[in-house]
Amino acid sequence: MPRDATLRKWVSQPPTSPIMQSLRDEERRRALARLDGGRVLDLASEARVTGGIEADSVARVDFSPAASEYAREVVDDDVEFHTADPGNPELPFENDAFDAAVSIGPYDWRFLDVDDLTAEVHRVLRPDGKFVFSVPTPRSPYAVNGWTENRYYDPADAHSLVAPDWRLQSVESLFQYPYYVHMGLNRLPERYQEPFVEFAGRASDELTRLDRQDLASYLVLTAEPLAYREYLDEGLESLFRPATENGFWDPDEGKFTRGLEYDLVGEGVRPGDFAWSRDDGVLWRYAPFALMGALQWRTSAVGDERYDERIRRALAYFEGRIDLALDEMPSYGIGPLTCAFALADDVFDGDRLAVAHELFEHAHERFDFSHAEDALLAYGWSYLAERADDSTVHEALSEAVWELNDRLTGHGVFVFENHTTRRHQNQMYACWGLARAAGVAGQTGYVENVGRVLDRTVEKRMRPDGAFIWEDVPATQRARRAATKRLGFRPPHWDFLYSCHQTFFVNAVAEYAAAGGERDFDPAVARAMAWVYGDSSRGDLVETSGIGVPLRFLTTDDRLDVPDQTYKGSYEVGSYVMALTNLLAGPLSGRARTHS
Repeated sequence: MPRDATLRKWVSQPPTSPIMQSLRDEERRRALARLDGGRVLDLASEARVTGGIEADSVARVDFSPAASEYAREVVDDDVEFHTADPGNPELPFENDAFDAAVSIGPYDWRFLDVDDLTAEVHRVLRPDGKFVFSVPTPRSPYAVNGWTENRYYDPADAHSLVAPDWRLQSVESLFQYPYYVHMGLNRLPERYQEPFVEFAGRASDELTRLDRQDLASYLVLTAEPLAYREYLDEGLESLFRPATENGFWDPDEGKFTRGLEYDLVGEGVRPGDFAWSRDDGVLWRYAPFALMGALQWRTSAVGDERYDERIRRALAYFEGRIDLALDEMPSYGIGPLTCAFALADDVFDGDRLAVAHELFEHAHERFDFSHAEDALLAYGWSYLAERADDSTVHEALSEAVWELNDRLTGHGVFVFENHTTRRHQNQMYACWGLARAAGVAGQTGYVENVGRVLDRTVEKRMRPDGAFIWEDVPATQRARRAATKRLGFRPPHWDFLYSCHQTFFVNAVAEYAAAGGERDFDPAVARAMAWVYGDSSRGDLVETSGIGVPLRFLTTDDRLDVPDQTYKGSYEVGSYVMALTNLLAGPLSGRARTHS
């Protein structure tokens, strides 16, 4: 077959001119420099890549028996050789089998299922492993004639290959001359090509330094798997751990606490730097969010029975107090509780749906969608509408779609009557409510309006490190508050970076995708979660906190000690569990078969 001949030829490339060889050498050199030894998997790279790997052991996978046989002839005998089907590239290894993987070249091939291959690499890599691979871009001189057989990726497409299940560690940009220049240089005597080879190397270094991926002909990417399953298990254990042990569960009353407070007793770089204690504030806003997150996990494909007894007790706690406390509850609590009781009806005995309906009736009479947090009512009602054949609920949900969409401006911002309407969390809650309500009500024409809000959020509020600012405000307002900050006053609210804001965005994207949204936010989702797990100025915020969930906040100048913010709310943990559930088993779960 022609494909088998191509694969065999790829194993050991014939000698070529310096200008062409320089690309192969640059890809190989930069990829090998990213590997740290251990057990390494090579996915059908050119033989000199395999031979250059310095590791305790190396396994090589080719995509045809003929290519594998030829590789045995030209590669060191110490390498293990395997094959896989390029159309269904299941790798013949156990989970967590390798410390690193490398693939230089194969991601070009149209006959290779690169999505499934990337998912398989995720499966066989250790959680702290890395994957180094290269892709050509449309600026490659070979794209002029090679597009029929090969793929060419712009930077966004390349990033999407590993989103949202990987943290992108680095991208190196390789320069090649445009097609006609490239071909002209290739005809020169070899000694005259060398200066142009040297210039291309310097240009690659400069493009990489400036992060000008848009000018690269090839990209060499290094990514590490995000171990969402492990993080989810830690988050759940924290949510259901007694507050006396730095968790969020009150075993005496059978409820979630409002949160945990902390005092800094060190520099805030390791778990021992935080002294945690229980926060016993009013819980009508926070605990319902925690319960909603727990039920979304419990009813998902990754949920199980391990916390059922505590979930039942939390449901009973709220059910026993609804008549007494309902008038005190804000929409921020009633919406999540409606969702939680509707979901509970799927897995627990008793008429939980009746409780959800009681919450709906109260909210329908009391709230008018004038506050951004009222969007969470629409979110909760959508779960009830899916389970209840009640025309009143369905009509209210359709009205909610109209009310929420009417709050959306042409600039892609929801504007409600509360003064905090433009802040990130309120924009995301409105996205949750509008996307899910529109999807359930069958009014999917409104879904792309949510996409516009998410686009603006990424463009205007996502920092280069992946964190979201709380609000984008005019420069004049920034200047005034910067002056007061220098005088020692409290930092302005837009100086705060919250880990929960990352998950609010992830959950908004999940609801948008579930409702049929077509825009690709996977790279932004990956960047948002990577900030939590390593790209923040404090590194991995879960590891730093020492309690199994991320620290609440940092300021833009790396402070952790701002009064009234030194705590972790149970509502944040609820959103965190929701986000990880969406990434593992929801609309964002996509292709990755993550570590079990």
